[in-house]
Parts: sequence; C-alpha cells; structure tokens
Amino acid sequence: MKFQSELNYFKNIQLRRKYRLDTMQARSHYTSLSMVEKIRLLSLNERLKQLENKFTPILTAKYNELKLREADHSDWMDDFNLSLEITFYLREDDDEYEEDDDNILMQIIELGFNQGDGIPDFGFGATHINHAENGGRYKRECHCYLYHALYDHCNLDWRDLLRIGGIYVDIKVEEQAGFTLAP
Repeated sequence: MKFQSELNYFKNIQLRRKYRLDTMQARSHYTSLSMVEKIRLLSLNERLKQLENKFTPILTAKYNELKLREADHSDWMDDFNLSLEITFYLREDDDEYEEDDDNILMQIIELGFNQGDGIPDFGFGATHINHAENGGRYKRECHCYLYHALYDHCNLDWRDLLRIGGIYVDIKVEEQAGFTLAP
C-alpha cells in the first residue's frame, strides 16, 4: 500500500494501520525470510545508519544556528521549527509502481533536534544504541533508529521494507515571528 499524496502524513499512517487490520494481513515472521532477503534488509539498515550519521551533525549545527538567532534580539526571528522528512520510494520493479505516480511507500517525519547537549540516547542519530525489538530474535543485528521506526512505528512488514528502491531527505526550517499591536 502506497502513501496517498492527497492525504497528510498522519492520515496515511492511520490508513495503513486500518488497511492491515481490515485485510487481516498477517505480518511476515523474520524467521520466514530467506538469507538473501535478510541480507537486503541488513543492507537497508546499514544505509539508514549512514544516513543518520551523515545528517545528525548537519541538523545539530542548524539547530544551534537557529537557537542563536532566536536569542539575538536584533534578529527578526522569534521562534522556529526544524524537521527532517525522509521519503521512501518504491523500487521500479514493484507491482504497485506506476510511471506517472510519486510512488511513495512511506515517509518519516522527525521533529525537534535540540541536540546541543550531544547525541541523544534514543531516536534519530542514536546509532550507538541497538533499537532492535527483542534483540534475541535478531541475533548479531544492531538496528538503527530509522530501520526500527519503519518496521515498528510505521508498521511496515519486512516484505514492505524490501520494496524500498530510493530514499529522499528533506530538511525543513520554518522561521517564525510574532508581533504585538499597541492599543
């Protein structure tokens, strides 16, 4: 099931969960995957870990820059929102892939990067932590946060993760200012 571009992020997540419940679609068991599928999944996990390692310092620097601007009373900006949108696209050989479609399988939106105190202990960028649920099930595997988020938070099946053909990263900054009108 692809993302529907006319719906917002949260409606898409709700629709995916409803679809899974309505169709009584059973989740694939990790142990039922072939060795080739597991290797592809671990390769995706490694790519996502590299993505987190690459963008964590960028986001931290951007956050710190915006905090300085926020504290500077001569700057017009009073507040800001910093977000990271990661879009996962279908492989071109996927059954649902359409030439004239955006072919989005899933999006993850991460908000708030107040990492001025260093690397967090959980969430995006905490690649030193194994986010694998029930680590005994994934012997000798260390799951990065994004990989964990796809199968746990986004409720994607293992076979859905195998459908990912491309990843696009978008950093968004909303600069805000408020004004009080004198009576």
